[in-house]
Formats: sequence, C-alpha cells, structure tokens
Amino acid sequence: MHPWRVRLLLPGLLLVWLVLSHSIVATTTAQSSDMPDMTLVARPAFQGFVRPGTWLPVAVEVTNRGVDRSVEIVVGTSNGPFQSTFIDVPGGGRKGVTILAYIYGNSRQLNVRLLADGAEVATTSARLQLVSEGVLVGVIGDREVRLPAQLTDGIRVTSVPLSLMELPTESLGLSAFDALILTDVAVNEVSPAQQSALQGWVQRGGTLLVNGDIGIQRTLSLLPPELVAATVSARSDPLSDPPLTLVGLNPATGTATQRVFPVTIPLIKSQLPLAYGIRYGEGQAIVLAFDLATPQLINWIGWRELWQALLPPPSFIPQGLGFGTKLYATYLEENLASALTSLPALDLPSLNVIGMLLACYLIVVGPITYLVLRRLDRLALGWIVIPVLTVIFAAIAYSIGYGLRGGEVIISQITLLDANTPTLARERAFIGIFSPDRSTYRLGTTDTTALVRPISVQGPWSTPSLTNGRYVQAAADGQVVEGLEIQQWSLQGLLSDRIVRTPDLTAHITIDGDEVKGDVTNRSDRSLEDVVLIYGNRVGMIGNLSPGEQRSVSLEQPSHAFDGISLSYLIYGPQFEAMGKIGQPVSPTLQLRGRILDALYGYGTNTRGLQPLVLAWYSNTITWLTPLERRATMQQLTLIRGTAHLRTTGELELRNGSFSISVEQSGGFNSPCYTGDRLGIIPDSNATVMRFTLPESLVGLQPTSLAFSLRSDSFWNGDIEVYNWTNGQWESVPTQVFQNIEVEIPQPDHFLSHQGIIRLRLKNRDMQNLTCVYPDPIVRGRLP
Repeated sequence: MHPWRVRLLLPGLLLVWLVLSHSIVATTTAQSSDMPDMTLVARPAFQGFVRPGTWLPVAVEVTNRGVDRSVEIVVGTSNGPFQSTFIDVPGGGRKGVTILAYIYGNSRQLNVRLLADGAEVATTSARLQLVSEGVLVGVIGDREVRLPAQLTDGIRVTSVPLSLMELPTESLGLSAFDALILTDVAVNEVSPAQQSALQGWVQRGGTLLVNGDIGIQRTLSLLPPELVAATVSARSDPLSDPPLTLVGLNPATGTATQRVFPVTIPLIKSQLPLAYGIRYGEGQAIVLAFDLATPQLINWIGWRELWQALLPPPSFIPQGLGFGTKLYATYLEENLASALTSLPALDLPSLNVIGMLLACYLIVVGPITYLVLRRLDRLALGWIVIPVLTVIFAAIAYSIGYGLRGGEVIISQITLLDANTPTLARERAFIGIFSPDRSTYRLGTTDTTALVRPISVQGPWSTPSLTNGRYVQAAADGQVVEGLEIQQWSLQGLLSDRIVRTPDLTAHITIDGDEVKGDVTNRSDRSLEDVVLIYGNRVGMIGNLSPGEQRSVSLEQPSHAFDGISLSYLIYGPQFEAMGKIGQPVSPTLQLRGRILDALYGYGTNTRGLQPLVLAWYSNTITWLTPLERRATMQQLTLIRGTAHLRTTGELELRNGSFSISVEQSGGFNSPCYTGDRLGIIPDSNATVMRFTLPESLVGLQPTSLAFSLRSDSFWNGDIEVYNWTNGQWESVPTQVFQNIEVEIPQPDHFLSHQGIIRLRLKNRDMQNLTCVYPDPIVRGRLP
C-alpha cells in the first residue's frame, strides 16, 4: 500500500473507532441508569458445604440506595425448588435475612434473585461444595479438631469448622450434617432457639459429639437433658498411649437411664469409661472423656479407628436404587409420597358403574342398533350411527367421571408421626393437590414457621427437577406457596417436616420365655384406630383406643406368617385373603395403609428386624395447607409409629432377622436383594459393609455366643470378615464354598459393640458366579 493511501486510511479508521466507542459507552450508561439502586449479596453457611436432599442456610443482604421498597428474595438451584421470603427495605438502608434453601440433585451453583413488583432487579450466585459421598462433620467452637480425610474402610470424611453465628435456629438448617462436634462452647453464646435446633437435628438422626475438653461442663449445661448421656466428675490420671488427659464421666440418671450406653473406643485401654452415649429419636449424643483436639492423636496408630467408632455410617443409598445421588431419607420420602396417587379420593368409579355402562354400550351399539336400522331398512347408516353412539356414551362416561369429583380441587394428606421421644415427635406431612383444570395456585397455612418444599409423586425414579412454584418462608399473611402450576387432572406433591408435640402414645412389650405380651396407653386427646403391636413376626391387635384408654394383648405369630413376610401382609393378610376369596377388591383405605407400610419397611436398604413397634392410625377432614382462592375437598390419613419399650427376663436368643439391617458401604456394582423384609447383597470384587443393629431396648446386651447364618441363592465363594470393636480391625471368618452354612464367632463381646452394632464385610472371589447372600446374626445373651 502506498504511503499516501495509508495517511488517508488512518484518519478514517480513527473516526470509525470514535463513533463505535461513543455508541458503546452510551448504551452502557443507559442500561446503568435503568437499573434500580439496589445491590444483593448472598453468603451460604458452612462455606457452601451441603449434601443433596438437605437444607442450607443462606444469609442474604440487600442494600437500597433509592426509595423505600418491598421486595422478594428468591433462592434456589437451576433444577429447584425455589425458596423465597418478603422483606421491606427502607431507602438508604440495608437489611439482612437468612433463607433456608433446599438443595435437590447435584447442582453446584446457588442462584439468588431480587424481585420488586414481580420484576427482577438484581441477581447473584454462590458456589456450592456438594458432598455426594461419605459423611459430613461440623466442628462447633473455638478449638480446632482435625479429622482424617478417610476412615479405615475408605469412607470419605468432610469436616467443616462452624462459628456459633452460623448455627441456625431451625433444625432443618443442620440437616446436611451427619455429625456435629461441640468443643468448649460458651453458654451465653448459644440462644435457646439454637439449642432447640440441635435437639431437633438429633431427633431426625444426627450424631452429636461432646468433646471432653476443659470446658465440657459448660458445654453440657447448654444441652437439653434428653441429650446429656453423662455428667462430669473430677479429672482422672492421664493415659500414656495415646497421651490423653481424662475427665471423669458418670452415666446420666433419670427417666432416660435405660438408653445410656458405654461407647467402645478401639485400641485404648483404660479402667475408666471413655465415652457414654444416649439414643434420642433417630439419632444419638455421645459424651467423651478426652479431648479430640489433642495434637498427639493425629500421629496415634488408632486415629482412624477412633473416628470409625464415633462417626455414623454414610446415609447414601447404593447405586441402582434411585435416580442420581440420594440419601436414604430422601429415597424413603419419595417412596412414601408415591402413595398419594392411591388415595381414596382419586379412585376410579366402582366396577359396577363401569360394568353397567359398558354393558349398555354393547347392547345399544350391537343388537338394538342392528334391529332398529334393519326395521327402517337403513343398515347402510350403521357407519354413521355407531360413531355417534360412541361419542354419546363417551360424553356420558366423562360426565360420570367429572361428577365423581372430577371437577373438584382435592387436597389429600398422608402424615407420618415418629413418636419415639416422650415429649416431641417428628411430623412429615405429604400433601397431594389434585387439580381438575390447568391452574396456578397460592397456598396458605396457619403455621407460618413451617418449611414446605415440592416432592415427586413418581417415586425415587423420577427426573431430578422440582422447579414448580415458589415456597415462601416466614410470610406475614400465612402464604407458604405461590405460583404453583398444576396441569389438568394432575397431582402435585408437597412435603413439610416439623417437630411437634408428641401424640403421647406409650407401649411396652414383655418377653418371658416363649410368651410375649404387650400393653398400649393412649394419653392423647383423640381416638386411634387399628392400634397394633409388632415384635418380629408376632402381632398383637389392640383395635381402637379412646383417649385415656389402656389395653393389653398377647403377641402371637399369625398362621399366615412366613419367613420374610412384608409388614403390611403380616398385619392385614387375613383381610386381603378374605376379600380375594369373595372376588371383591380390597377397600381403598386398606390398600393405602398397606402401601404406606410397604413404602416404609418394604423398600430400600434398611429392615426393621425385631424392633418393637407400635402403630396407630387416625383420619381427619382437616389439612393444614389450603388454597387461598379456591375451595377444596380435604382428607387426611395419619400414621403414628413409635418404639415400644422392651422388657425381658432371662437369656435371649436373637435370630431370623432379629437385627435391623442396613448397607453401610457399597462399592462397584454391589446390589441389594430382598425376600420380604429380609435384606441381602450381591457382592462383587469390591467390599460391601453391612451393619446389624439391635433394637434400642436391647442396647447393652451382654452376649454369651455369636454366630452367623449365611444363605445364598446358589453356591458362593467369597471373603467374609467381622469387625472387632476392641482393636478396630477386620477379622476373617473361615469358610469355603457354601449355599447354607452357620459359622461360630469366638469372643462375641468383641464383635457386638456396646451400641448394639455388628459389622460384616463381604467380597466375592469368583466374578463368574454372582449371587445374593443373606447374612443373619445369631446372638444369645442377657441384659445387665
């Protein structure tokens, strides 16, 4: 290019650049001038560590440099659900609020939106650190407690330090944690609401560890009595291996004494107790006599074994039991929510009505049409008359279906009350909203503190997306759900999880040799239906109980019972068989009760064993969640389930599924298998760990003998090991190829922990022969 052309081209390019730059700056300025003077900052608690299927507190701060505004804050992941709350932010001010976000699926980003008059005015996002395997442990207090990254079995451990400011006032805010460690916590720094949150979290299944540091007395004083397993006395002589300073512990006394048990700590020899535990609800609290923050513990040979004994097992279900990564609690809840689709209000018309309609249709379309057309000599019109008649009968069928509540909004609720503590109960309400047309709903309740979230009614195999609607927290007008879209003739499921006052149903079961008796007392203010006591395959039918009534019964094994029978058939088998003999369908209410029991005890990787249960039902026409703009038909069914206190004299023999069974760790392609309520596993080349747990009332059983009955569907050859709680090691059980064998285990007190737990590890040697193996502990012993 000639120099003169360059001289002419450069000014032109410079002019174009200036024009474009001015245009870009103007556009940016215009966009900025249209944005409201509001900013948004979101900080997830616990550094963003969370597990799928749990709640996470999120601190949100809104700054308003404009006029006074009422805004809505919406928090959620891309696949939902969306939790929201409304706040008023004064002009020139700043306001903060904490929202609990439900983390569903494997989302790793949390989105936060600020809405004013329904329009989005600001957004932000935060990174989540999703824990999809192993256990998540929180450390509360000023002392630093180090945990191993992996336990002896390869289970991953994720530990997170928590400040007292992060401790939520709602127990669901702690649901992501398997265990919490309290270390030298000052009493005046923990509010009563935070103490209640800790109690509710343990009741839902958490493990609380109270560290044995210098401030243990102060830490214990802030806990409710139900979580205090031991009291502190003077300090004791220190240990040399490992070097630990011990505090003296005495088991707690009072009404909860029967649930206090010593905790076995592997590889530490001491004449004094090192830890005491107490069961509360589905969880436990453990008080330690030594300081977990002792630096020398990290280099001690038994460091990993120590944490293996203290921490609970992972609660994720094995691969293949559900869609994506799921906790066992999520799997169970989705199973139970699917029962909403079989509520009586959603039943089809009776078979008699359908049969009569079909018979009339066939008669009219067939002989009557033919005779009439033949008499009129118009048989050729049959191709017109028959479609017309079909349309008429279809309209009649539609009218009948629509008349049988097809045009009503129906709200049906299944409530599960876990009444395992004397004063409080966990209440989970599964609510199904049936819409006769495509509509958007707003739902309200009198309990504005309740947390509501959607749940699929398709069971654990549903696709991981729950983005429908917004779920309001702490709404002043009682609204808890808005913008809930339901398609025509569709059912939308919702779930709430609350801690409520116990229904006050108490039960005892007494074992005297081969005789088993029980009694139930209804101290609630409502009549209970179909009350039943269960102990293994023994059933005691109490019937209906009025308020204040007590009744006793003998527990017998029904004639229709068999090994591995499902709980629903064990209780209602005679009714099922009676209706089958006369060719009548089982009543919708009975079908629903059976489906609920099977969802709780017939699926998943946990079995009930000899857990002594008391079950009771009651119906109500009132639900606590209602549409705000439309009338609805309400119905409710409540199941109260509790643990009966077990009394026994003499030596016990526990076998044939006496222990409740769970899969603690499953690698590779290991898959569970079932025979009724009996759980087995198909081992492969990766080790599978199974956990066998005694009923709560039998914790502390002193075993005199221990054996394992091992049965497989075909001949099996593999490695079998039992966990030794005293040395923290797996010990091999010598076996050869077998299909049905019983193996004696020496020194039974080493393999049955004080917590009533046996651990078994299976591994296949021959990958060409994959078969299901059903292990069953056989224990003889006495209670102290």
